[in-house]
Amino acid sequence: MKKFIIILFSLFLTNNIFAEIKVPGSGGINYWYDFEQFYKKQLKKSQKKKQKLIFYGSTSEGGWATGFKIVKDINDKVHEQAYKNCMKGAKKYTQNECFLFAINDKIVWTNIDEPIASVEMNVEIAENDKKIGRFFEDQPDVNDDYQIHFNYLLAKDSEDRELDINGKMEKIILMANKWMEISTSKNKKGDKVPRKYKLDYRSDGKLDITFIRMDKNFENLHKWANNDITPFLYKGKGQTNNKKIYFNFADINSVDGGEAGVGFGSIFLRNKSVSTDKRRAAILLHELLHTQGMGTNCMPWVKSSNLKSHDNHLKNRDKRTMLNSVDPSSPRIGKIYAHNIDMCPQFMDSVYLTPTRENAYDPYKIFCLFELGKYKHPNYLHIIKKLKEAGRYNWKTRFSTSCSTRNYSKDSQGYYLLGVEGNILQKINY
Repeated sequence: MKKFIIILFSLFLTNNIFAEIKVPGSGGINYWYDFEQFYKKQLKKSQKKKQKLIFYGSTSEGGWATGFKIVKDINDKVHEQAYKNCMKGAKKYTQNECFLFAINDKIVWTNIDEPIASVEMNVEIAENDKKIGRFFEDQPDVNDDYQIHFNYLLAKDSEDRELDINGKMEKIILMANKWMEISTSKNKKGDKVPRKYKLDYRSDGKLDITFIRMDKNFENLHKWANNDITPFLYKGKGQTNNKKIYFNFADINSVDGGEAGVGFGSIFLRNKSVSTDKRRAAILLHELLHTQGMGTNCMPWVKSSNLKSHDNHLKNRDKRTMLNSVDPSSPRIGKIYAHNIDMCPQFMDSVYLTPTRENAYDPYKIFCLFELGKYKHPNYLHIIKKLKEAGRYNWKTRFSTSCSTRNYSKDSQGYYLLGVEGNILQKINY
């Protein structure tokens, strides 16, 4: 009798699990273009094999995850396997549930084009993080000029090494800026004027460094941590000033030693390639180049400037002159800094450098808003035309580093930015 009851109970649980597993998803999908392309790739494989496809998905602002099975026959076991595969990825990338997306070529997920609401985060400051000399918000600016603002950033469960208050961050930042002066003054094609970045200072003359603790443990952060960090800073910490670059000394690991786009960037201090202060200063300078939109595809020395897929780095030997391998006695910045290519911005003319040249370019206006001004290079116009024709965003279709404040929850609908009303592609007439 007991054995019979156990069997019935097991069947009840199994049926309920399968019933939940088969639930279709609903609502907007973050990173929709990439998600859809991956689904289509698996569908093509299944059709080529003349088999059937079960496809599950999960989505959040942090990313997307999928699980699928290509099989001869669809049954409950196949559903369960696809769901479990999806949940493995979801645990790392979305921290959300997986739902049924498609069976073969029939998409059962509904309301995909539904706008995804932004979540305003209100993260309380832990008592252990409250320390003398530490600031949790961007302090009042001493001027209204363009400037680089720095954060000391930790995951929710990361060790606090106090780099923002023990002087170590400031030492590295000032070292890097000194190297900038050396490299710009020695650039062969430049105007020989020593230039450095405009940094965000407090009224007491100290660098303005904000302490940030994320709302997620390290293991729950996206594989490319900036995918979680940037929306958190923008929506949850109010770092929304488009005349600032927000740059993180992130005391965590990530795929690379550094990662940056226009508006936001990070170096990952726990990455094995970031082992010394000099190395941190070098990677900082390299990533800050990317926050300026460099390298851009109007430069023939940039990888994949053939318009197929933009890489943002110089080719071959020239790639060592993007300040990522710095000899302190002779740091080199190379062709990105100064050139004679018509309608193509040169880094020497960035608004974030001082002394600032006349008619300096604002990377946010050019590479985020597509307000090209005098920089209507044919390569730029070609990329914008391709985006307009596609009617959606594709991270591979770009002419510079990506805009960090892109609203990727609306990628399937065009090109949208956080804090900007409307589709950017519908606002331009070239």
